[in-house]
Amino acid sequence: MITVEEIKDMVARNRDEAIGFFQTCVQTPSVTGDEAAMGEVMVDFLDREGFEPRVYEKEAGRPNVVAEWVGSKPGKRFVWNGHMDVFPPVEGDPGLYGPWSGKIVDGYLYGRGSVDMKSGVCAAVMATTFLKRMGFDPAGSILMTWVSDEENTGNAGTKFLLEKGLIQGDFGLDPEPTSGRVLVRHCGGINVRVTYRSETEHTSLPHPNIDALEKTVNAAQALIELGRKVSYFDESTQAWSKLSVTMMGSGNTVNMYPSEGHLVIDRRLVPGEAIADAHAQIKHALDELAAQHPGEDYAYEYEIMGEYPPLVVDEDEEIVRLCKEAFHAVTGSTTEAYSRGGASDASDIVEAAGIPMPNFSMGDEYGESTMPNEKMSIDGYLMNIELFMALLVKALS
Repeated sequence: MITVEEIKDMVARNRDEAIGFFQTCVQTPSVTGDEAAMGEVMVDFLDREGFEPRVYEKEAGRPNVVAEWVGSKPGKRFVWNGHMDVFPPVEGDPGLYGPWSGKIVDGYLYGRGSVDMKSGVCAAVMATTFLKRMGFDPAGSILMTWVSDEENTGNAGTKFLLEKGLIQGDFGLDPEPTSGRVLVRHCGGINVRVTYRSETEHTSLPHPNIDALEKTVNAAQALIELGRKVSYFDESTQAWSKLSVTMMGSGNTVNMYPSEGHLVIDRRLVPGEAIADAHAQIKHALDELAAQHPGEDYAYEYEIMGEYPPLVVDEDEEIVRLCKEAFHAVTGSTTEAYSRGGASDASDIVEAAGIPMPNFSMGDEYGESTMPNEKMSIDGYLMNIELFMALLVKALS
């Protein structure tokens, strides 16, 4: 069996290549909705290494890259899942070196997505590649799924692959940044757009009924009140169950009553809360508002923009133990399972495919993700490769 010493030697000898791949990926813009160029980088690399990648698209130009390395012996299927899309640059603040620089300064690589989550994705690709070059023969197979659209709840990414039956396996890992801990529980949520309509009229005349803007304002107030009732801090995840009205709009000219008004709701769920119940709460509040105005038309359109269930992985699962063992083998230290807010595609995979899939990698998910000077430690990135190689060897030997 390949040893940790051999793994570290392989990573050290191929350090420049590993960093170069990471740098290229960070220098390739891939804001959610525009992931095509990043997909090409991934496909080109995997194809050169003999992984025979396949691309699946729900929306044109938004690739989901799938590749499987099958060993010569029967065994389990390990599933990698990670997102290629990143948050847009911070408006008005490009950071010290620009969002796509990939510049390395004082041991850190700067750029959008360097932490969330190109470090984890690139490290997983390099770990799998290095083991293949070393002659490792997995007992079973390693399935890689690198997706678009995660930052927008994954309808064109992981959810699409799940619907097509392309993500199946025994266990796996989502290498989101977790500061080296094993994330087994995180929040879920729903995003909903509610639209009201009314007749329009010139504002020089009285409106015959309540207009769409007033309906929208009243609905926003009702939902804000609902948010005050349902929001609470969950001690087990150290995160909030919350309902927030985050966007509202209406009208397109100054001297006409608006014929349309809309608002957007962000509802965060902690483990134990159900998506169906969250929708029911919102609709109940809107229906109660309509009942309070029997003489007005408070009919509304209810559009589900995105859904993502809370993540729950049993701490006794084999994959959690293997992550801890890999961390100890590589670092000589121990790590722990933990819970937090936020979300990842892993929760969809756990729920839809039944694959236990925690989040696990080096990288500061709080202090770096979404920041204008987002940066990833080069040492942390290389450690990710070592951790993932050790994990795969333990899982599939």
